[in-house]
Amino acid sequence: MNTTILTTERLWLRVMGPRDNEAVRGYFRRAWTFGEDWLPLPPDDFFTLQGQRRRLAAEEEARHAGQSLRLFLVRRDDPLERICGDIWIDCIERTVRRAAIIECRMEERSSRKGYMREALTAVIGYSNTALGLHRLEALIAPAHPAACRLAERCGLQPLEGVMCWRRIGLGWVEHQVYAVEW
Repeated sequence: MNTTILTTERLWLRVMGPRDNEAVRGYFRRAWTFGEDWLPLPPDDFFTLQGQRRRLAAEEEARHAGQSLRLFLVRRDDPLERICGDIWIDCIERTVRRAAIIECRMEERSSRKGYMREALTAVIGYSNTALGLHRLEALIAPAHPAACRLAERCGLQPLEGVMCWRRIGLGWVEHQVYAVEW
């Protein structure tokens, strides 16, 4: 399916469908080892083609229902058009709050070059204008200072005293809640 939703100066932000399972699996294999200290343990079939096909089909269904949207980042200067990151807007609530949770990840070869800031800034704007959301929240481990800086540079601010716990690896890690509102 591989449809471009947003374009920035250096990136295409695309949705992927079940037929894109091989490209998505390759990306997750590369990205997971770079960010595994900040990620939950993946399901057993996560790195299989069939597992990714199932996940992409479920994401496609949730996207059509307006419940979530995962955008895969592709560098415009990459002749192979490999996925280098992803941003996931999940738990979209379209009632009174009109809010969602946002998560992002990047593979190592493309990190520290400003790509995620460029993409996240575009997605935050898109969330308000195209998706009609009024609030985005990100859950960030305080021990991950690069993620905290990225969130703040993109307009998300830490909510004083608002923390939550997420299962990361085999344990639970306290996370600060960041938010941006319009």
